[in-house]
Amino acid sequence: MKTLFLKDMRYRRARVVLTALGITVLMSLILLLGGIMNGMRIQARQYVEATGANVWISAEGSGGAFIGFSLVVEEYMAWLNSSPGLVPDSASPLIFAQARPTVRGKSTKAIVVGYKLGKLGGPTRVIEGRLFTPSKFKDFRPEDQAPFEVVIDEKMGLEIGEQISIGNEKLRVVGKAKSLMFVLDTPLLFMDVRIAQKVLLGNYPHVNMMIAKTTGNQPASGLATDLDALETIEARTLKQTLGNIIEYYVDEPMKAVQFLRVMLWLAAGLLVGMITYVTMLEKTQEIGVLKAIGASNGYVMSLLLKQVALISVGGVLCGLVLAYLFAAAAPIFVAIHFAESLIVAGISLIVCCVSGYVAARKAITVDPMIAFRGEL
Repeated sequence: MKTLFLKDMRYRRARVVLTALGITVLMSLILLLGGIMNGMRIQARQYVEATGANVWISAEGSGGAFIGFSLVVEEYMAWLNSSPGLVPDSASPLIFAQARPTVRGKSTKAIVVGYKLGKLGGPTRVIEGRLFTPSKFKDFRPEDQAPFEVVIDEKMGLEIGEQISIGNEKLRVVGKAKSLMFVLDTPLLFMDVRIAQKVLLGNYPHVNMMIAKTTGNQPASGLATDLDALETIEARTLKQTLGNIIEYYVDEPMKAVQFLRVMLWLAAGLLVGMITYVTMLEKTQEIGVLKAIGASNGYVMSLLLKQVALISVGGVLCGLVLAYLFAAAAPIFVAIHFAESLIVAGISLIVCCVSGYVAARKAITVDPMIAFRGEL
């Protein structure tokens, strides 16, 4: 009698497998959607944190760096280099703008990052090749022509010496950086700020923002507040900038995905509930016989819940394995946190078991005489 529920599962193995498979697929989708969002958050942070800056300055009314339209004139911001509280000469011009470069004859998405070599804003070393050749002068001069060179992330799969076309200009790949992609594996193309101005702005002396670093004893929040009080610029701390980026690039676009995850949980519960209910209809006579020979409602309920629990556990475990396999093979960066996967697994089990319990309650109300006629 202890293994009666296992014998019944073997008898209906096709339905058991299909139910577990449905839970597996739904579970893996829930985890993959969460992993995509986690990956987006990680990539949104990794470049910004890698710059070493903790004060981000954009044009007044832009809403902050990375969020709205911002153009500032670098020379007008020269006073930042002697501003109290900032590391001397740490104020660095930065261009950060979306582009559609042509790579190996195919148009693709990318973000151009123009910065001054030796200043904040880009990689200070590469894992292969070299950094680009910088412009000669600190200030903007149209005649200051640096070579059209670019440093890319290793994940782009390009080789040193290959060319990337942006507009009418061709840039040669001279180096590769590690783990510097933006949201959804958007490649970052690092180049001299003067080259970025030429390919994107037609050689105008504008940049999107200025970034800087405070001294060790100066809190970034206080300095950013003071700078933000000026009428010509907006200033944010690193924490505020990261919050803006994650909200703008991840949380807002992915609201529908969050809703979809909830719907998938409900779908998993409904799947188990409906299949369990249909299975109850097929077990009318078996349940009636069990109750006729003295089986209590609690015993019948335990048999049914053991089946639901075993199917749910099997489906959830297979879903965990499948999600991690899919994450490793995904064409974009997917980061499934182990703690989150345990939470999702626990919630999924609860949803499945509760729905199975609701469906199984119908079974324990069966009257043996009605059950013998095959009715429920």
